[in-house]
Amino acid sequence: MNVLVTGSNGQLGQEIKKIASNGFFYTDVDELDITSLNSIRAYVNNNKINFIVNCAAYTAVDKAESEATKAELINKTGPANLAAVCAEMDIPLIHI
Repeated sequence: MNVLVTGSNGQLGQEIKKIASNGFFYTDVDELDITSLNSIRAYVNNNKINFIVNCAAYTAVDKAESEATKAELINKTGPANLAAVCAEMDIPLIHI
């Protein structure tokens, strides 16, 4: 089984990396833009992903008001895109 973990450079993603390796694909914004449906579809298809764990999040609470668009893209659009691709491809999604 191939598992995609998004947001892998964050605190939660780092913890998952410590306990799971075989068949896990760890990405962060540099490897996969979750705000792009086409990027997610291509990554999932190219890597034969069977399961997605979304750990990506905009967590800079003190900057959220001044970077509202960025926060919304990461915390709303990204998860919605992941959910849409998972629904299309019948792939389970865990969003944390």
